[in-house]
Order: sequence, then structure tokens, then C-alpha cells
Amino acid sequence: MFFLATLLIFYAAVLGLLMKGFSDLSKNLKGRKATSSPESFPSVSIVVAARNEARNLPRLLSCLLQQNYPGEKLEVLIVDDRSEDETWDILIRAERAHRSLKALRVTDLLPDFAPKKRALDLAIRSSRGEIVLLTDADCTPPPTWVRTTVSFYRDGVNAVLGFSPYRFDKPLPRIVESMLALDYFSLAAIAAASVGLGRPLTATGTNLSYRRSTFLQAEGFENIKRWVSGDDDLFIQRAAHEKLGRFSYALSPNAFVPAAAPMSWQQFWNQRIRYASKVKQYDVEMIAGLVAVYLLNALIVFGSLSPFWNAWSFFWPAVASWGMKSVLEFSFLRQASRGFGQEGLLKYFLPTQFLHPLYVTVFGLLGLFARYRWKGAMFSKKIH
Repeated sequence: MFFLATLLIFYAAVLGLLMKGFSDLSKNLKGRKATSSPESFPSVSIVVAARNEARNLPRLLSCLLQQNYPGEKLEVLIVDDRSEDETWDILIRAERAHRSLKALRVTDLLPDFAPKKRALDLAIRSSRGEIVLLTDADCTPPPTWVRTTVSFYRDGVNAVLGFSPYRFDKPLPRIVESMLALDYFSLAAIAAASVGLGRPLTATGTNLSYRRSTFLQAEGFENIKRWVSGDDDLFIQRAAHEKLGRFSYALSPNAFVPAAAPMSWQQFWNQRIRYASKVKQYDVEMIAGLVAVYLLNALIVFGSLSPFWNAWSFFWPAVASWGMKSVLEFSFLRQASRGFGQEGLLKYFLPTQFLHPLYVTVFGLLGLFARYRWKGAMFSKKIH
């Protein structure tokens, strides 16, 4: 059990570092003041890739066209990525009615360029704004999203990450909704804390922004274009690795962008495999850390089930490790939830924590080998 103890100590050190990062981030943001003069606002391009989103586009367009931001400094670019529904027709009508909206279209596939990355690349290179804001077609940005996010661009900041709380369009049992929301929030907490450390570990494309010059300086998605997923975290990790400026986090409810939660077990299953599928593209240090975390959870699952083959010597160390892991994670999430104003989610920490080791073990393994369905097509990790 020495190996299990070593993994637990490593995990405690990582969470302690993340707690320091979140504390540093909160301190750095305390003195931030929003720019009050519209003349000093930077130009902004909102970019969205949409595939078969006719159901969601009317709501999204309403949100984007009601932003509290100077109209002459804001443009919206939406790319129809080979849609088979009414997406293009909706975009064309909207473009005719709104001068700030530009509709683009992709009609084919490239053998070595992941579809969504290609669509985003087309829009970003066609944009004119100094700052690019990214979201998805099934999101509902508040009117304050652009203005609040832009206010975080201070002192050489080149990218601002943001939070997307789950929005449940199809009601689920309260406990299920809350457990899903807590799990998704934990990713945002890690993102914010790692920004505080100066090295963002993850990001979400439902609420992400960076300077257009940073995108071009990083050569866009060129180095990650074959990976189906990762237009968000892989790009941000590369920008950090290349030291392309500083990072911040839009830790304000006015900048949060609700995103549609999975509406079925199948959607959840495919989404989580997609999230885990890009791990092999991370840098060596992060892969090593994730392997250690995976082994800790796998050993906890193995030890917890050991009585079934009469190996009680593994059971109690596993249960003790599970308990210590839970205390550590609760401490981190309590700190982060206060910063985000999401304290209510912690009511569902225990049932979520009960399933967490098994969840990590299963999806961590499936992410390496399993195929998944996304936007009506089956994918593996890369475009071949």
C-alpha cells in the first residue's frame, strides 16, 4: 500500500497547489475596475461554429444581438459546418437583417483538419476584432457577457477563460442535475485555479476568449488540427507553453455563459469519452499527473471491491484513501464555489464523490480506446 499512499500524497500536493492558485487569482482580480468609456473598448468578434443547430440558433442569435456593447465595435461570425437542417437558411435571413452578423459556410471535409477546428479557423481568420470570443450554438450568453469579459483584458492579458454552468432544457431528477452540475463545475474550478498559477490546464469552448493576434502568433490550430476535440484546452495549453502572454479568468456572474447539459445517458457517455480522448496530446508533465490521478482512483475502486475476492487487506487502505481524497477535494471545491458563487452545489458532494473514483476509472480508460458520436458522426481521437 506504499504506492497508494505515495499517490495520495501527490494528489494532496496538487490540490494544495490549485488552492494556492485560486487564492492568487482572487487576489489579483480584487482591484480590477471595468472600463467605463466606450471609446476605449476594443473591437470584438464573437465566433460560433454551428452544425445542425436550427433548433438552437434563434435563441443564440437573440442573445448575441442583444449584447450591451458598442455596436460599431462588435461583429458576430457564425459558420455553418456542413449542416443538413435549416441552419444555413436561418443564418442567411439573420445576416440580411443585422449588419453586425456575418454568415460563413463550410461544405466539405478536409482529411487532416478536424471539422470544428476548421470552421473556427475560417471564422477567426475572417474576423476583424482585436479580441475573439468563442461560444457554442446551444449556449445562452447574457447581455453582459462581452462587456464583462473584455474588462478582464488588463496588464498584458492575452486570453480570458470563462465559466459555463449547465442549463437543463430537459428536466432531470434534482439530484442528477446537481451531480452533473457539480462535476462540470469542478472542471471550471481547475481551470480558474491553474490560471492563478499562470499555466491553465483546461478551458471550455463554450466561454473562451483570446486576442486575435495570439491566435495568429500560435499558428492557429495548425499543431492540433488533426485532433477532433481540443479547440479550447489544447489551444490554450499551447499558448501557455509558447508563453504567448498572460491569462485571466472572468470570475463574474455577468460573464458566465449557460451551456446545454447532456439530455440523455447516451449524450453524457459520448461527451465524457470525447473529453478524455485528447489526453495523449497533453504535454509530458500533465500526462504524468493525470496518470497518477487515474491510478489513485483505479486503486480505490479495486480496493473497495476487494472483499468480493476475499482480499480484505486491500479494502481498508482503499476506503481510508477514498475518505482522505474526499476531504481534499471538498476543501478545494468549497474554496472555488465561494469564488464562483456556486456554494449550493456542494450539497450534492457526497453522492457525487461516491461515484467519482469509478467515473474516473471508466471514462479515463474509454477515452484512450473508444469511439464516440459527436454532431451526428462517429469519431476516434484523430482525423486520419
